[in-house]
Amino acid sequence: MVESGFSEDHLDVLKELMNIAVGNATASIADLLQTFGTMHIPQIMISDMVGLDAYIKNAIPEEKQYYITKQLFGGIFSGEFLFVICENSAINLGRHLYDVNQNPTDEDIHDAVIELTNILSATIISRLTEELNTKVQFFVPSTERIVGNSIIGQDELLNYHKIIIISTEMVFEDQQIGGKIFILTKDEMIKKLKALIDQKLEELYA
Repeated sequence: MVESGFSEDHLDVLKELMNIAVGNATASIADLLQTFGTMHIPQIMISDMVGLDAYIKNAIPEEKQYYITKQLFGGIFSGEFLFVICENSAINLGRHLYDVNQNPTDEDIHDAVIELTNILSATIISRLTEELNTKVQFFVPSTERIVGNSIIGQDELLNYHKIIIISTEMVFEDQQIGGKIFILTKDEMIKKLKALIDQKLEELYA
C-alpha cells in the first residue's frame, strides 16, 4: 500500500483512465491546431505541497517566462487544473491560431492560452470523471505571466497536507508549441477519489 490508502491497483486504474482522457485531449487539440501532436504518458504521485513545489520546479526550467492558467473544478471529485506554457510556445500558439505573420498581440496570446486550457481541462477532466461515473463543474480560469517556476504560492504550501499530482506534457513539434499539465487534488478529495476508483474496480472485476 502507498500513502493515503491507495494501492498499486488504485494507481494503475487512475493511470489507465488518465491515458484515455489524455488521448481524447490530444485529438481535440490536434483538431484545434489542425496538426499532429502528442502527449506524454501521465505521471501520478502522492506527495505534500512542499513535494509538489519541488516536483514542479524540477519539471519546469526557472530561467524562462511562462503563462500559467489555473482552473478549479468541483464535484464529488474536485481539484485544480494547471497549464504551464513558456512565452515562446505561447507566442507560437497565438500566431498559429490567429494566422498572423508577426508576433501576436498580448491579448491574442492571452486568449489563445485560455482557449487551449479550456479545451484541455474540459476534455481531460470531463472524460476522467465520466469514466469514474461522476460529474464535474468548472470554474472560470485565471491566467498570469510570470518569470521563473514558482507557480505554487506560499499560502498554498501552508494550507494543505497530502496531494495527488497527475502530470503530463503536450508537444506539437512542427509548430514549436508545448506545455506542461498538472492536475492536483488534495486532502478529503483523495479519499473521495479512492472511493470512486473502488467502485470502478468493482465494475472491472464483477
